[in-house]
Amino acid sequence: MADVGKPTQNHPPAEGNKLTSSNSPHDEHIIPLPGHDGFDLRKWPFYWLTQAYGGYIANLETTLKEIELDVPRWRVLMLLDGEQAQSTSFLATEAITKLSTMTKIIQRMQDDKLIETRQRKSDQRVTEVVLTGNGRRARVLARQQAEQIYERAFKDLSVKDMQHLNQLLTTLHTNLS
Repeated sequence: MADVGKPTQNHPPAEGNKLTSSNSPHDEHIIPLPGHDGFDLRKWPFYWLTQAYGGYIANLETTLKEIELDVPRWRVLMLLDGEQAQSTSFLATEAITKLSTMTKIIQRMQDDKLIETRQRKSDQRVTEVVLTGNGRRARVLARQQAEQIYERAFKDLSVKDMQHLNQLLTTLHTNLS
C-alpha cells in the first residue's frame, strides 16, 4: 500500500478529514474541491472511482469477449438467479440502464437463446425474464472469468478493507440517491 498522504500512480492519497466546500460553515475541507485553489485531480475521490470503474470495465470487456459476451449481457446474467424470473424494469434499475436500452439488450439475449421472456401471471403488463439452459451455462463461464478480475483487483485488501470500502460506497450511494 502507498504511504499515507503520498500519492502513487496506483493508489490515491489517504487523508482523514471530511471533504467540504471551502464555503461550508464547517470549513473542514482538506482536499480542495474543483474550481478552488489547490485542487488536485489525483486527490479527488471521484477521479479514483472513475479510474477503478474504468479499469474494471476494460478488463471485463476483454475477458468476456473470450466467451462471446459483452458487459450489458453480463449485467443481465448476473442479475438473473437460476430459475427465478425478474421484470425488465427491475433489470433496468439494477443495471442502471434506461428501460428502452434494457429492452434492446433483452431482445439480443433472446436472439442468442440466453434468456426467455414471459408475461407475469399476476400482471400481464409486466414482462419477466428468465435464464435458459444456455444462459445458465454462460452465467457460470462469465462468473469464472470475472473471478479472475475480482481476485486481481482486491488481492491487496483485507476482509476488513473490503467491508470498509463497501460501507463507504454505500454511504456515497445513499448520499447521491
